[in-house]
Amino acid sequence: MSKYVFFDIDGTVVDYGTQIIPESAAEAIRLLKKNGHLPIVNTGRPIGHVDPRVQKLDFSGWICSCGMELILDGEMIYKDYPTLEECHYILELAHRCRMAIQTEGHDSLLFDADMPYHALGLREAERLAAQGLRVAPIQETEDLQFIKFVSYDTPGCLRDEFLQGISSSFDSIIRGNTLVEYVKKGHSKAEGMERFLKELHVPKEEIFAIGDSENDLPMFAMAGHTICLGDGVESVKAAADYVTDPVLGDGVFNALRHYGLI
Repeated sequence: MSKYVFFDIDGTVVDYGTQIIPESAAEAIRLLKKNGHLPIVNTGRPIGHVDPRVQKLDFSGWICSCGMELILDGEMIYKDYPTLEECHYILELAHRCRMAIQTEGHDSLLFDADMPYHALGLREAERLAAQGLRVAPIQETEDLQFIKFVSYDTPGCLRDEFLQGISSSFDSIIRGNTLVEYVKKGHSKAEGMERFLKELHVPKEEIFAIGDSENDLPMFAMAGHTICLGDGVESVKAAADYVTDPVLGDGVFNALRHYGLI
């Protein structure tokens, strides 16, 4: 019977520090599909922000933007984005609360040029610019509609006021001391999986999830078998059924071989 294997990208298929995709990971995904199983990406990134090298791998499906985009065999089977009015409200509130914000569009990353640029935000901007995406100030952009967004604290910012102001429409994911990721309510990696699996009528025992960080834990809750990379977060290792080798130590390949999938 076919198995369904859901993959995180950053820190799982792609090594964080080096941005290397091990050849063994690409081979594992190819063999997984050859053996009649379905490899599926489950990522917080919009599909347009996914590394082109990853897009070229032999995945059958994509859950992107924390479940706001579902793609199967190249066809968008579900999407749900913030309205233009919601986007304008968020940008105005962020500016008023002095939150440094980055918005993620289909092919762009926008930032508030009046706010300090955080090192993490700069690294992401450089990565996307190298992929050919448009990185530009909000102040120089006419089309301000986006899919999701992140914020970074600045000195004197009103984070609590900002979180309260968007709480009716967006969930916040605190990632570290200063970074917050925001997703439209009713969406997450887990809820994206649930919608995807309803389309395919798949029982839980046929589902595998492989990841490395705390935002993968909701995905783990939906799977019958869970795998953490060897260089993953300790809390995720504790929650996993199996801890494999690090990314650059052929972690993906060895995990799928451990379960007899390749």
